[in-house]
Amino acid sequence: MRVLRTRFAVAMIAAATMLAACSSGGPSDASQASGTCAPGVTDNSIKVGLLYPDTGVMGTQFSGYRAGVNARISAQNAAGGVNGRKIDYVWEDDESDPRGNLQGARTLVNEGAFAVLEYTSFSQGSGQYLDDQHIPVVGVADQPFWGDHDNMFTYTFVTDAGRSTTTLADFVRQQGGTKAALVVTFLTEASKLYAAGVRQSLENAGIPVVQDDIDSTNATDVARKIIDAGADTVIAASPLDLYTGALDAAISAGHPIKVAVSAVSYDPRLLAPYGQKLAGTYSQLTFAALERNLPAQQRFLQAMAAYSPEIQPAGQQSAIAGYINADLFIRGLKTQHGCPTRASFMTGMRSITDYDADGMMVQKINLTADHGQLDRCSDFVRIAATGDRFEVVNPQPLCGQRIGGNG
Repeated sequence: MRVLRTRFAVAMIAAATMLAACSSGGPSDASQASGTCAPGVTDNSIKVGLLYPDTGVMGTQFSGYRAGVNARISAQNAAGGVNGRKIDYVWEDDESDPRGNLQGARTLVNEGAFAVLEYTSFSQGSGQYLDDQHIPVVGVADQPFWGDHDNMFTYTFVTDAGRSTTTLADFVRQQGGTKAALVVTFLTEASKLYAAGVRQSLENAGIPVVQDDIDSTNATDVARKIIDAGADTVIAASPLDLYTGALDAAISAGHPIKVAVSAVSYDPRLLAPYGQKLAGTYSQLTFAALERNLPAQQRFLQAMAAYSPEIQPAGQQSAIAGYINADLFIRGLKTQHGCPTRASFMTGMRSITDYDADGMMVQKINLTADHGQLDRCSDFVRIAATGDRFEVVNPQPLCGQRIGGNG
């Protein structure tokens, strides 16, 4: 097990403060009424566990997550922590595998983590186990079952079986798209659900998906399928070399692409190798694009520079996800008084009705009413014609309507 802490504590002091926190007076709440503290909680610290793929097939995509968490937690600790408690963290690599996800969760629980911060594509491995153990989970919902567990809290919910939103289709229509091809690599259940949601969104708006069984890893083959289908729109959740190669091959063959949107292309590291070929293409974001230069985003960049300078450039999607994930956990801690329990923390999380990560999100989230509800709003950015930067597309994020299921 790998361990990183944002501070050090002497074991004997920690044991003494744990005893003091469990027996001392102070603001009354359910935890103090019961006379017990949660595992991982002392009078001056609280331990949280991080669970994400540091290695395996998804390791590169998630490489900035821990750095983003570290930046937000470190900034909070520098300001005195939360209610006098500094936040420590331990982390586990789920190795891009459901079994590794379960093993990592078990290790974090055995290490006494108060809660788990999770960002992965394999949360199905530990989902039921963490619920059975009554462990709060705060993170990025990669699968619909997050909406079925009361212990799981997310700031973004983008895929669900049989449900979608009009947001992507509204954007494609704005840009002139009429026929779509999907380029999706079905590595995970989440990618399959993403493809189904895209199809539902587009077809609901009268935009036919004329090609969605693209299963080749050869960019020339994929481009030929796009051309034969007559698609002028490409929606992708695939490796950038396949996406870029297919677009380049189609355009080189004289087939124009009006709208190209990727789920993974918003990353400044990609501009040097892919920017010129992806100029004019779009990314759909669940958070406000950093190019809006909002005060909250400036604070994010300052925290990354101060506490996680090894991540360069800082504005990687996984780092942003880690920062917001940690911020949501901190917001939950701020609902607590005295000595929190896991149950009181979850009750506090459900009382949050206006979460937007201090302005990092594109919409305010009600963690009770929006639990299990798909995101309606997205920000869209475009790679500039020069291929060396991103630029926002609209003055404001685009908000659609939920469709399918209960709407």
